[in-house]
Amino acid sequence: WQKREISNFDYLMYLNTLAGRSYNDYMQYPVFPWVLADYHSETLNLSNPHTFRDLSKPMGAQTVERKRKFIQRYNEVEKSEGDLSAQCHYCTHYSSAIIVASYLVRMEPFSQTFCSLQGGSFDVADRMFHSVKSTWESASRDNMSDVRELIPEFFYLPEFLTNANHFELGCMQDGTVLGDVQLPPWADGDPHKFIVLHRQVSE
Repeated sequence: WQKREISNFDYLMYLNTLAGRSYNDYMQYPVFPWVLADYHSETLNLSNPHTFRDLSKPMGAQTVERKRKFIQRYNEVEKSEGDLSAQCHYCTHYSSAIIVASYLVRMEPFSQTFCSLQGGSFDVADRMFHSVKSTWESASRDNMSDVRELIPEFFYLPEFLTNANHFELGCMQDGTVLGDVQLPPWADGDPHKFIVLHRQVSE
């Protein structure tokens, strides 16, 4: 990998395999990092450092304010003389069966898996994976219970971004009917272009 004889994708898959992660286990599914931080521009400026996610920090520390809040929550357990075994920065995981199934919910058998994990039906529309931009904002900035990373499919499988099975995923509070995943402007509404650019950036 250091000699550039294998791709970053192959290297990350190798690390996942060494860690015991596999496509056969939703709870130990391969994990890939967010590599971009720009999901709002018309074109990607790859010469701008702010285009990229800070890979030196976990998702819970992508902004100064977010990092401060997690440290504050960690310290509050000790101050309140609570159970120190419950002391943690993040109360949720960067990967889980429900995260994997939510990303892939528009494809079988993941749609059935997602419904079974949700008690037999799709989740409330506003909580469903519907936009790459809003998912990044939730995981990197807005939601203290969301520090999720990505899955390998974000780098090679455009089909998971389209609702080709015409599942009725519900309607959000703002009236938006869920269908295909909303892509960043720089993808021009094309899942194939999104995957190609995302893969290029990751390399």
